[in-house]
Amino acid sequence: MMASKVLLAILLLAVATPTSLAAIDVAQMLADKPQYATFLRLLKETKVADDVSRLKSASVLVVPEKAVKPLLAVPAAKQRTILQHHVLIKYFDPIQLGEMKTNVAKLETMLSNTDKDMGTIDYSKDKDGQMYLRSPGADSVAKLVKVVAARPFTVSIMEISAPLLCPKLLGPGAAGAAAGRPKGKGKGKIKTMSADEGAAAAAPTA
Repeated sequence: MMASKVLLAILLLAVATPTSLAAIDVAQMLADKPQYATFLRLLKETKVADDVSRLKSASVLVVPEKAVKPLLAVPAAKQRTILQHHVLIKYFDPIQLGEMKTNVAKLETMLSNTDKDMGTIDYSKDKDGQMYLRSPGADSVAKLVKVVAARPFTVSIMEISAPLLCPKLLGPGAAGAAAGRPKGKGKGKIKTMSADEGAAAAAPTA
């Protein structure tokens, strides 16, 4: 029942999202959503929005105004890399994530072509169904909040509760700008995943 409600919400968002079928236009998909205005501005300024338009499929993890401040503290030279770290190179939505064979997985970002270790985000699902995302080496996690806009199986835009600030991508000293550990039970939900678990999670479900 819950899965069908999520699917219906995604389909309704897809109908309401005025995007061209020829390209992924994140700027257009977020144009009428002021709650993500700063994140969208950063996507444009760093040219990551242009990068996304050249992908065949993508999932963009956006941060709302109330949680975006740590991103503004990232050094200008690192902002493009950090924004690319918020773009998965495959389409995901909560249904697909929830149907994976394991409750942990490594999801590839735009950085995966140049850095296999730092080009992933750790995904975990708690027993209560709450989904979490974490940058490699980070001691804090972000909750997956909701689907903001979608064109099923091509592009999804999903809100997360905090920026994904990878310490190794930020470099020495810069990681201190990282912001905000989620309160409550967000901390510590990401498990270390073995190679076998990674292969199982990546395998398509029947």
